[in-house]
Amino acid sequence: MLNKYLINNFFNSFFTLFAILFILASMVLLLTISNVTAVLKINLAEFTYLYILSLPEIVFYTLPLTFFITSALSIARLFENLELISVLALGTSPKKILKPFFILSLFLTIFLLIITFLSIPTSQILYKNFMNVKKTESQFNFSASSIGQKFGDWNLFISGKSHNSYQDVILFNPDKNSFITANSAQTYRVGNYFVLALTDGIIYSKNKDKLSEIKFQKFHLNQKISTTVVSLGTISEYIHQYKDKTNKYFLIALFPFVSFFFLAGISFFHYRYEKNRSVIYSLAISIGYYVSVFISYKKLYAVFIIVPVFLILSFFVNKKAKRF
Repeated sequence: MLNKYLINNFFNSFFTLFAILFILASMVLLLTISNVTAVLKINLAEFTYLYILSLPEIVFYTLPLTFFITSALSIARLFENLELISVLALGTSPKKILKPFFILSLFLTIFLLIITFLSIPTSQILYKNFMNVKKTESQFNFSASSIGQKFGDWNLFISGKSHNSYQDVILFNPDKNSFITANSAQTYRVGNYFVLALTDGIIYSKNKDKLSEIKFQKFHLNQKISTTVVSLGTISEYIHQYKDKTNKYFLIALFPFVSFFFLAGISFFHYRYEKNRSVIYSLAISIGYYVSVFISYKKLYAVFIIVPVFLILSFFVNKKAKRF
């Protein structure tokens, strides 16, 4: 009965705080994504797609903070209302009060570790694939009567343009000593390739002193887009390649478990002798932990320093709660 009451009290505040932090993080993210539109042309659907790909990171960073602050606040509020003071007076152990929060911290830590090693790598690989496609696509937005344009290894010049159709196209490849002229051309995407489809033209190629000439009605030049197929193999490769980033996510994922050990020290109090400072303390500890992670996460041994330091700190913080 006590555990159910504590959990219900916790979730009464949890979703409200999570929504506030989620909205704030989303606003920052939307501003970041909007900067992409200054370089690359994306429509509303693509903008929404980028936002969805970024959701795992938003959830990842806001959930640990929400858990810790809400846990401290909900316990402290029950002490402030003398409800838990009465429960302790009846002989209930402080450990019994903290037990449901310990279980929640373990479940949340496991959930965050799944996000760390599955969701975040997958979303970031897909994000990178999308950006590669848009960057490649932007290279093939050719302009009429403009020099210095390229399609892969080919230098390209066009006289006229109408949407994705081009007139009087000239291509030159100095490495292959090849020269192509075409009356018209179109660009489109097929799978992981951008295609320049030439119509009614001639291919000139020079081999030693001999010049050959080939007429064509249809001729396609393909440019491969650099993308990665997501699989467990690519996820493990991503984790191996970005060890420092994975280290950062791993440390943040451990925060619910680490922060649990501070709960008694910052939320157990008697209103006659102390003020309720649980929110201030939980914010200070959260900021301290996050700052420590972001400063030192590139050192792969950071987990062996940050976690033990905060666990030792929690021991001293909890000393004042021992009277209960």
